[in-house]
Amino acid sequence: MATQKKFHTSLLDPEEFTITFELVPGRGSGGTRIERLLDFSRQAHDDGRIKALSITDNAGGHPALSPIAIGSEVQKIGIEPLIHFSLKDKNRNQVESHLFQYHRQHFRTLLVLGGDFPRQAYYGQAKPVFDLDSVQTLGLLQDLENGQYVNHMGGKNYTFPPLSLLKGCVVSHFKATEAEQIWQYAKLLRKIDAGANFIVTQLGYDMCKFEELIRLLREENIKLPVLGNVFIPSLKVARVMARGNIPGIILPKKFLQIMEEEATQKTGNEKRLIRAAKLICVLRGIGYTGVHIGGNCLSFDNIRYILDTADQLQEDWRSFRENVHFPIENSWYFYKEKNKKPCGPIRTVLAPGRLEREVRIHRFTHRLLFSTNMSSRLFAYFCKQCMKSRETTSILRFLERSIKGFFFYCRMCGDCTLAESTYICPQSGCPKQLVNGPCGGSRNLACEVFPERRCFWVRVYDRLDKDTNLEQLGKEVAIPPKNWALDQTSSWVNFFTRRDHTAYLKTGEKQKIKDP
Repeated sequence: MATQKKFHTSLLDPEEFTITFELVPGRGSGGTRIERLLDFSRQAHDDGRIKALSITDNAGGHPALSPIAIGSEVQKIGIEPLIHFSLKDKNRNQVESHLFQYHRQHFRTLLVLGGDFPRQAYYGQAKPVFDLDSVQTLGLLQDLENGQYVNHMGGKNYTFPPLSLLKGCVVSHFKATEAEQIWQYAKLLRKIDAGANFIVTQLGYDMCKFEELIRLLREENIKLPVLGNVFIPSLKVARVMARGNIPGIILPKKFLQIMEEEATQKTGNEKRLIRAAKLICVLRGIGYTGVHIGGNCLSFDNIRYILDTADQLQEDWRSFRENVHFPIENSWYFYKEKNKKPCGPIRTVLAPGRLEREVRIHRFTHRLLFSTNMSSRLFAYFCKQCMKSRETTSILRFLERSIKGFFFYCRMCGDCTLAESTYICPQSGCPKQLVNGPCGGSRNLACEVFPERRCFWVRVYDRLDKDTNLEQLGKEVAIPPKNWALDQTSSWVNFFTRRDHTAYLKTGEKQKIKDP
């Protein structure tokens, strides 16, 4: 279909600057809001510069019209829909079912993301799912492209007609602290290794962070297309962002002050549109493949004005950098400052391991019981003997629950990943129960869901070996989806009988038993 080729062709053409715009459906199946989105789509099609319309999936954790509904109508208008594929409210069966549906209806581009934690809705708090994370879903998409995947629990493999999808991922690289920033880069590397085809950045206004991401990708010899986020907030939304009410977003005080001043001026709205145009110019100048434009209270006339202004100003992009640079106070950078110039070329030496000492006794015990030495073979024999009767199996489960519950707040998921997360449990420690790195919702070390708590993956970073570097974090073999048939069974038995995830973490043909 010609509609499907416009975005693909533009994104993969190094000579073309790709522009997308984000549509945000609300509650309800119709109404003026939906009509405005469709009218915007028709005008965007006639203009021709926007190559895809990005459609959110329950943005902010609030229920809204499904993106496939708007996507179908956008597709008929003649623009490719870039469907947000959020994992917060889908189990793996529904994930796969949706992927078949999207492919059947000729949706060929997905932006895979974990999604914000579900908010209050009908009769209170919705139950979060997060059955698969973004890394695991990208891996599933790779398998679907091959037309089959392995049934790891035995039996025949599943086969089906191959799917061909362009897979995008998101990086939240505007974090203010080292632990959060490094984990975002590490998870991005894992997403790329899992098969992501292009990258969209989270919204932010720190040019050092924008430049840092491009430099890091070049150092890693990663040549995927990258779309920089150009978010144009109204003053009302800027105030909400500044209060920290949007997960993972930190709005610099200077930015809000400028918007407050502009609100008192007749030309205030024009100034915010020109600032967006200048940001587009700078992102294009420093090497971004394109931009992902978003914002509220924007008509297509506003977008047309922004794009026209950006075309006129592009040659002078270097002079605009400071006009659109709004760093977060005391922010940490992967590249140090040199001679007091921002974004200098010296790479920062990472400093994990603040609490590494607390891990040593657990690491010693793990090696003693779960490696290939004599003590582990004896422990394996003991566990297998306990399996021979219901009574001894119950005693073993009670023993495991008591010991691991006391030390790790264990929930007996049956597939233990303590060794991969510095011996703290993601099932009890992370509200989204993520096992391949953090979500993007943390802010200033705090958890998205429980701001009074330290982010689980920040705690992991504090306990890593001091010699850990970004390459090691980013190149770790992804932990596969949890097999919930093992829930409330003994992870010790499952480890020795090769029923847990360690049987599938392999390098070549050899089993890889991870131990930090």
